[in-house]
Amino acid sequence: MGRDKAFLTVDGTTLIARQAALLRSLGIDDLIISGRAGVDYAVAGARLVTDPISDAGPLGGLTAIFSTARHPWVLVIAVDLPHLTPSYLQKVLSAGGGRTGVVPHGPHGYEPLVALYPRSLLAAAETALAAGQFSLQRFIGVELARFNLISLEISEIELIRFTNWNTPDDTQA
Repeated sequence: MGRDKAFLTVDGTTLIARQAALLRSLGIDDLIISGRAGVDYAVAGARLVTDPISDAGPLGGLTAIFSTARHPWVLVIAVDLPHLTPSYLQKVLSAGGGRTGVVPHGPHGYEPLVALYPRSLLAAAETALAAGQFSLQRFIGVELARFNLISLEISEIELIRFTNWNTPDDTQA
C-alpha cells in the first residue's frame, strides 16, 4: 500500500482510532498495539509492542501481545478491518463464554486477526516462531484442538466484517 494502514481514514477517523474506540465500546481498556517502533499511533493509554522477530508476520505481533497482556484473555482485531462492529466482537466474546478462545472461520480459512485467545498460547507461539513457522493459519490449525479453541463459522452476511484494506483502491470501495 505504501503507507501505514493505521493512518488511513474512514468517516474522518483513522483506522487505529476507530479500532481503539471499538474495543473501548466493549469495556476493554487495556489496549496493546502491535506496531512499528518509534511510530506514534496517537491512542491514549495504549501500549505499543514490537515483534520479537522481524518479518515474522502477524504471529510475531500476536507473540508480542501475549507476552505483554495483563489479562488471561486477549481479544485481537486487525487495524485494516473497517467494517467490524461491536455486535460482531460481542458475538466472538460470547461464543467463548469466558472459558475458551474463539477463532472465526470462513471460506478463506481462519480469521485469526479477529479472535479471542487465551494468553496461555504464548509458549506455543514462541515455539512456532523459534522454529521459523510463521503461518498463522497453520498455527491456529495446530493449536485449535490442543487449546480447545472454538472455530466460529462466519455467516454469509458476516463476511463483510472481514473485508480488509490492502490497496489504495480498497479505501474507495
